[in-house]
Amino acid sequence: MTTDLAELLRQVDPSVVGARVRAAREVFGVPLDDLARSTGLPVTTLADVEHGRRPADLALLSAVAASTAASVELLVTGLSQDALTDLQGDLDLARLTLSSSDPSGALATADRVLTHLDDAAATAPHLDRTARRLRARALEASGDLAEAIDELRRVSAVPVAEVEWVEDLISLARCYRESLQIDAMVAVGEQAEPLIQDLDLADTTQAIQLTVTCAIAHMLRGDTGHCVRICMRAAEHAERLGLAPAKGAALWNAGVAKQAAGDLSAALQLVTTALELLEPSGDTRRIGMLRSQVASIHLDLADSDPRIALDLLALARRELDSSGADAAHRARHRLNTARAHDALGDTGMALRLLDESQSLAPADAIDVRAWQLMLRARIAARLGDTEGALASLHAATHLLTTCQADDVIALAWYRLGAAFEELDELDLAADAFHRACIAQGLRSRPPVLSTPPGSGEPDVA
Repeated sequence: MTTDLAELLRQVDPSVVGARVRAAREVFGVPLDDLARSTGLPVTTLADVEHGRRPADLALLSAVAASTAASVELLVTGLSQDALTDLQGDLDLARLTLSSSDPSGALATADRVLTHLDDAAATAPHLDRTARRLRARALEASGDLAEAIDELRRVSAVPVAEVEWVEDLISLARCYRESLQIDAMVAVGEQAEPLIQDLDLADTTQAIQLTVTCAIAHMLRGDTGHCVRICMRAAEHAERLGLAPAKGAALWNAGVAKQAAGDLSAALQLVTTALELLEPSGDTRRIGMLRSQVASIHLDLADSDPRIALDLLALARRELDSSGADAAHRARHRLNTARAHDALGDTGMALRLLDESQSLAPADAIDVRAWQLMLRARIAARLGDTEGALASLHAATHLLTTCQADDVIALAWYRLGAAFEELDELDLAADAFHRACIAQGLRSRPPVLSTPPGSGEPDVA
């Protein structure tokens, strides 16, 4: 502890420490002359320290603490050791509440701790970083991606040889993905790679997870094959190191890319293996999202029984709802569950779940909202409501035209084109297919999926 305090003391402005010495002396009613006699230090030395003209060392602060009943920790950090311990305990408890679906409570705790730290932040850097990390995770879970990105950029700005720093980068890349800032997502991975090597973190689970998280950006840019190659190399690396969670993350993302490319059999095999590897982790939020991904692939397979998907989705719902999954992921889950009921002929339940999905979907979840409208159009067309079906498809068209082009949006355009074809609206279908090619940079049409390939979460950790 003494070594830590000495290091912290070097980071504090001498005038700040001096002000704390003077405040402690005055609070305990000790005149400067009396403090000099009790500590054996010259009055001029103490006066210079109090006015910031001379830096204090631990020996001087220990003598002052003994004469004023203030702790050395208080004089160095502005907070007593008991206060620092209490704040750390509050953060530990808030992390648990965040994992059990209370982002607002975790955010309030992080803000309160940061307020308490205030001037002490520079002298309690670990506690400050912990609070800021918690704040960023809570903001992300609440859907406030812009503020989460700002916080994560701040906390990850200085590379440190800790896996927590890599976890910050994973969260940052994930937030960039969710906010469709694909170039920024790529930059996170490219800039981090040499630093991770230099800090001897390349063989950690977190480093592999960052690699496969950023690999999804290549899929979103239209290079699905490159994404799969990166993920499979990462899976082999994790296998050699015996890192099952990292291998599971790599296979999950490879499966997402395979699903986007229309290779559903390969995708199902990859994500099923990933689920087996990740289930022992006990991370119910990630497991719930992955289980939803497995279900979505079952729904895309022509010869699959929708009841298999429905069973998976029932379990995934409990996992997602109990673990604080954000509204966008719960909206995707309800959308897939609606599809399963629709495939089983239960139109009423499908429409109720579709309503629930639409009520959950955030305004910026453009792809999810477009898929919701396309499912509603399909149900309306089957019920003979051609006018209603076209209205939903036109609304989906409007949504997609407001969205930045990427591979996920391209697939939505392809599905929209197929839906217009089914209604014999060939000009509208041709326009949608043309927009899909522009978005994806392709000249040919890939297999058309009936649900977004990101129904789980393409940037797992």
